Order: sequence, then structure tokens, then C-alpha cells
Amino acid sequence: MFNEILGSPSALLTEPATIFLTLMAVILITPILSERARLPGIVGLIVGGIVVGPNGFNLLSTGRTIELLSTVGLIYLMFSAGLEIDLNQFNKVRNKSMLFGAFTFIIPEISGLGLGRLIGLDWSGAILLGSVYASHTLVAFPILSRLGILRNESVSVTIGATVFTDVLALLILAVVAGAHGGQNTAVDGGELSPTSLVKLVMLMTGYAFIILFGLPRVGKLFFRHFTGRSVEFQFVLVSLFVAAFLANLIGMHAIVGAFLAGLAINNTLPPRSSVAGQVLFLGESFFIPIFLIYIGMMLNPVAIITNLQTILIGLALTLAVYVTKYLAAWITSRINGYSRDERMTMWGLSHAQAAATLAAVMVGVDVGLFPQTVFNGAILMVFFTVISSSLITQRFGERLRSKAITVVARPLFNRILVPIANPQNHIHLITLAGILARWGKGVLYPVHIAQEVQGRVEGREHQRQLLDDPILKDPQTDIRPIARVDTSVPRGILRTAIENDASLIVMGWHGQASFMREAVFGSGQDEVMWSAEVPVVVGRLTTPINAVERVVLVVPPHSLEPESVRRTLEMVTAIAQAVNVPLKILTAGEYMGAMQDCLARLADGHPYDFSPLGKNVLRDVDAKVNGHDLIAVTTVGSSNRFRSSLGELPEQIAAMRESSIMVIRYP
Repeated sequence: MFNEILGSPSALLTEPATIFLTLMAVILITPILSERARLPGIVGLIVGGIVVGPNGFNLLSTGRTIELLSTVGLIYLMFSAGLEIDLNQFNKVRNKSMLFGAFTFIIPEISGLGLGRLIGLDWSGAILLGSVYASHTLVAFPILSRLGILRNESVSVTIGATVFTDVLALLILAVVAGAHGGQNTAVDGGELSPTSLVKLVMLMTGYAFIILFGLPRVGKLFFRHFTGRSVEFQFVLVSLFVAAFLANLIGMHAIVGAFLAGLAINNTLPPRSSVAGQVLFLGESFFIPIFLIYIGMMLNPVAIITNLQTILIGLALTLAVYVTKYLAAWITSRINGYSRDERMTMWGLSHAQAAATLAAVMVGVDVGLFPQTVFNGAILMVFFTVISSSLITQRFGERLRSKAITVVARPLFNRILVPIANPQNHIHLITLAGILARWGKGVLYPVHIAQEVQGRVEGREHQRQLLDDPILKDPQTDIRPIARVDTSVPRGILRTAIENDASLIVMGWHGQASFMREAVFGSGQDEVMWSAEVPVVVGRLTTPINAVERVVLVVPPHSLEPESVRRTLEMVTAIAQAVNVPLKILTAGEYMGAMQDCLARLADGHPYDFSPLGKNVLRDVDAKVNGHDLIAVTTVGSSNRFRSSLGELPEQIAAMRESSIMVIRYP
């Protein structure tokens, strides 16, 4: 479609290999040159697109191949925004996002209506012109991600406002297109009527509900039965493009579906999930840069600067964007008490025009509402706003970086030691330990102990094979395997923990009572459990981590000392946050008040609830815990203290149901 409007001649490069080589060269070289010139890498990609595009050296054409890749890049961009939002922060600022979304949509829409009438458009064209720049595209999102300021409230508000402005802009687009015989709406064959409008709004509402609430449940169900990085990665991609396809099907733009899919997957996977990291890496290193290159390829500087009317319309649109978007950011920042740097970051992020803008202006040309000069002027506006958005976000985002709310390193998860005999038998345990290590910005130490008996060591080759297992090779996690020889496996684990300054030991457990009644978990586990100078987690994980629905802490009467309540809650709250599931606490009444006060300070917006335990602890656990919960019990001190406080409760719970269970012991 763009080729028909731009009328570009045949490109010089047509072979797939040379097209791909050219794209990769631009992706590699232009950001480096741009950053050397103290400009954001995004600017280099856009300029690179101009150079290789139809209006530069004409190496590449804006044909179906590039258009397809750029569309995927745009979808990826919005998906990344949804995936990287801190959901607890987003829920806190939801109302503020709606407020900013209203201001940053209504003010530009009103100005666009006036500007459209001023340049001779009819009422429909003027309304559509306002929607052209009432929305915004998060072109500068990669800058925010790199600076690590996504948890700043003003940034969360701006990102959240994106979905409101884009939905409203695309709703106007669907209405106007339907009224003028366009095919942008999926209702009533594109003809607008009150019935079709109501149907469209209902479809959009139902669609959003299905994606935001249905997709996480489908994801949990899928991950219960299918595990592995490849299949999980493929599920995320399929979910993304199904959401984008369904959005198009009901008359919304795919970018809205992609953003909602990002929020839904965000609510399904742990925030430090290696699968999410792989998805983001693919988008940020390939598809999103191609989208930015495509924006540059569409720009025709010569055609723009040689037509006075195009220049005037382009400058008027650009000025309108700058003024109205700044006014919306200023009003919102005054209401919410944001600093100047936060206000300027909001403005920089929210005035970039690309995705919904291009969709609206193309439909406007198709249905005869916009002349060619408006199209060219809008492209000029896209060029200016994308570059200025990148520059402003970079400048003021860097000032926010020192004030950013960063993820606090969790001392417990700094150096996690995981003894393994066979990684395949402990895959869920290793996955959990990896998530905790990433959450705490720490290191994971898988260790295998080869036992020395009468001066002979057997199984060294087996040891090397175990520690070379693909399960222990995750590029998103700092994993440092340890091969050790010792006369005793438990003593080897304890010595390795001391030598590597481990902060936590995570071990597997079969969930069965030991043959040796004086041992709780088994002779080897017990020696580590009761001798370690750091906290130890012994767990039987029957459910894949991505399919866990809740972390449930069980606190029977007289099981905790008052001073250990906070440490217990710190551990289980951090695990629930890292796994990205709610926390439920089944507790005896004696601990209820202290735990509520403590969690009010610890949870930081993470969902949790309490439920009282009666005298029959097992019956209450059976009634209030489901098969996909991760049950936790804690103890402090010696095995005698464990037996006196918890008795055989962990064994009984493990025997009663197949739920995952872990026992946490503090020294």
C-alpha cells in the first residue's frame, strides 16, 4: 500500500540473502554511529532506513517482506511494553494512567478538530485528524528499559495511558472508516450504525476481558502439561499473535492486542522468567529495529521539502503534537506532584507518533478524507516526533535513573547452592532456584559431589555429564557449576556452601518419611539441614513453576518464635513475588496480628490474604489448598525443635496430596 502512494522505483537489492544482510548491517552499524554522535540508537536506525530506502540509495523497497517484518516489530514493541510493566506498580497507578490517557487524548483531539477545519477538511476528516496524533507509540520504550526506570511511577502512568489512547484512537478510526465505506471494522460489513457501534464496543470489551483474564488461565493449564524452554517460548509467541489476530478481526489494531497480550503473559510468567527474556531479546535485537528502519524508509525528505503546503501542514501537526502532549503531561504532573524530570519524560515518551498514526492516516487517504498533502505532512510529523521523543526521553530518563525505584537485591538469593544428583529429576527445583537467583540478582551454584571411598573416586565422567546438562545452561542466569570430590556427600555440600559463601541451600526431597525414624528427610538431607549455617530449603516440587497458582504458607500453633515471624514472611513473600503468584497464609490466630502488620510493610502491593487455621491443621490444609499450590512450612533451629513444633506435618501433607511442598529451615 505504501509503495502505491510513494511510487518508488524498483529497489537495487532483491535477493533474500542481500536484503537480510542489508537489514542486519543497518541494525548493527547505525546505532553505534548514532551513539558516537551522542544520539539515541533509535535515531540512527531511522536515519539508516532513510539511507537504504526508496528515497535514499534505494537499496531496499517498502515491499511485502519489509512491511511484514516491520509489522511484527511494531507488535513486538507493544508486547514488550506490556510484558515489562511492573504489574503491582501498574495496579497502583491505574487510575492515574486513565487520567493521563484522558488528557493526552482529549486535548490533541480537540486541537486536531480545529486544525482540520482550518485546512479545509470536513467534520469526519477533522475528527480523524485529531485521532491521528491523539494516540502515541512507545518508540522510546527500549531507552526506558535500558535505563532501568520502568518502575518509576510517571513512566508506569505513561505506559498505561498508551492502551487508553490507542484504543480510543482506533475506535474513532473504526467509526469513521465504517461511516465512509471503509473496511476497518469487523461489524456489519464496514457500514456504521448505532447497532454496529454498540456491537464493536462490546466486542472490544469482551476481547480485553478474554485476553487479560482468560490467557493467564490458559497459560497455567498449558504449563502444567508441557515444559521446556522451546515449547514455553513457542507458546508465548503463539499467544502474542493470536491476540494480535483477534484484535484485527474485531476491528481493533493489532498493537492493542499485543499490549494486552503482554500484560496477560506478564501475569502468567515469573518476572525474571528466562522464557520472557528470550522473547524480549528476539524482539529488541531484530524485529523492533526493523520497525524503526521501516519508519525511515517511508520518509521522503525531498517530496516534503519541495511542497510548501506539505511543509506547513507537517509543521502545524508537529507543533500541535508538541503543545497538546506537553499540556497533558503538565496537567497530570501538577495533579500527581511529579518533578520536572518526570514531566519531561512523560512528554518525551508520549508525543512519538508512529503506529496508530500511520494506520489512521492511511485509512484517511483510502476513504478520501485526507489529501496527499496531509499524508506527507503526517509523515513529516512522524519523523520529527520519533526523533525528538528519543532525544528527550534519553536526556530526562537519565536524570531519573539515579532516582529510579530499583529492585532491591535479596541477600537470601545472592548465592544459591543447589546439590544435584540428576538434573532431570530436579528440573522444577532448579527452575525455582534460577528464578530466585535472577530475582535477587545473584548467582546459582549447581554442585555435584563425587564420593571418595578408600582412596578411589568413581563417577567423575558422570559428574561432568551432569554439570554439562542443558538445563544448567540458561543465558539469563549467572550459573556456575561446581564439581567436587569428598568423602561424604553431605559434608561436601556443607564445605562447598562455606567456600562459596552461599546464602541459601536448595535441596530436593521425595516427600516421604525416612526409613530411619530419627531422620526427618533422609540421612543426607538431615545432615545438611541441621548443620548448615545458612537457610536451607528442602522441597518436593510436583508442579512446573510456571503453572504454580499460589504460594501457601502454613503456620500451625506454636510453630514459630515471635522473632522468626518476619524472617519467615520475608522468605515466602520474596518467593511469591519472584514466581509472580499470590501469597496465601494459613495461620494460627496467635500469629495473625503480627503477620498482618509485617506484610503491610513487606508486600509492596503484592496480593496476599489470610485464612485462620483450626485445631485440625491437616483438614484445613486439605480444604483450602489446591493441587497446583506451592505449600511452605518453616522451622528454626534443631531437628528436635522441628519435631516439637511441626511434628510429622510435612510428611503428612506430602502423603495427603500431590501438591508441591517445601520446608524452610533457618539456622
